[in-house]
Amino acid sequence: MILSLFYSIVFFIQAILTPGANKIDGKHIKTLRARIHKIAQMDSVICESSALVKPDSIFDIYYTLNDSGCKPEVFAINEKGKLLDTKIIPDSRNHDWESMVFYKDSLQHPHLVIGDMGNNTSQRKDLCLYDYNTHTDHTIQHTFIYEDQQRTINNAESKNYDCEAFFIQDSSYYLLSKNWEKGPVKMYQLAQDTAVHTAIVVQKIHMKGMITDCSFHYSTLRKRKELAVLLYGRIFLFEISQKKSAIELIPFGVIKFSTGGQTEGICLYNENELRVCNEKGKLFSVRINNKKIK
Repeated sequence: MILSLFYSIVFFIQAILTPGANKIDGKHIKTLRARIHKIAQMDSVICESSALVKPDSIFDIYYTLNDSGCKPEVFAINEKGKLLDTKIIPDSRNHDWESMVFYKDSLQHPHLVIGDMGNNTSQRKDLCLYDYNTHTDHTIQHTFIYEDQQRTINNAESKNYDCEAFFIQDSSYYLLSKNWEKGPVKMYQLAQDTAVHTAIVVQKIHMKGMITDCSFHYSTLRKRKELAVLLYGRIFLFEISQKKSAIELIPFGVIKFSTGGQTEGICLYNENELRVCNEKGKLFSVRINNKKIK
């Protein structure tokens, strides 16, 4: 516990004080003003919150989960952090759950997809996504490997195959590497078809700091697809540009978030507002000055 706290502090200070922390691919990104305040403390059963999903823009409900080694559970909470429900995800194991997304299939059945892909030492051979259909109470396990990961790792790349953020777009999962060490953040594409098990690199982004979650949405005001990417101390905003076989992330803003601590989960609340949680169960509102966004 003490060692974990030490590393959390080190990572956070590193993210805030590192020169060039607001640059991407060598270019300064516009800083956006935002009002940030804590709105709730989650129920104590959520001991290490590592993801945040808001499945519906109207109803007051969020989903979150605990980090590695805990029970394979998803928790439903409201805006005040009150525990509404706990669901054991069938046919799953919480080796190192790090992220979660929500979608509806062609039959409009709700799904929660859980990323069991925490890989701090890059030694895991059992990385997977659990696709849980809440309507049928059935889980499909989607195992995968990274196309550029060596079978035996004994070099400086040893921590570059850890992902804590992913999203869904056009029948593909897109995973963002955490960026523990030097080198670019890699965005991988992984088909939702469970017959395909290799995540391929589709973009490399040179930026500093460690990515812990992301949240996709369509902006009705700007009429484009966007992605909010969470790091310790910052939130980067990207426009999603469609390419022939994949997508490309184009940065357009950064929000400084020095009071969040070890932030691990992010989701959209409305067009101008995000929700962020940290591993201690604190829930924050991040309201963006939308007039500055182009």
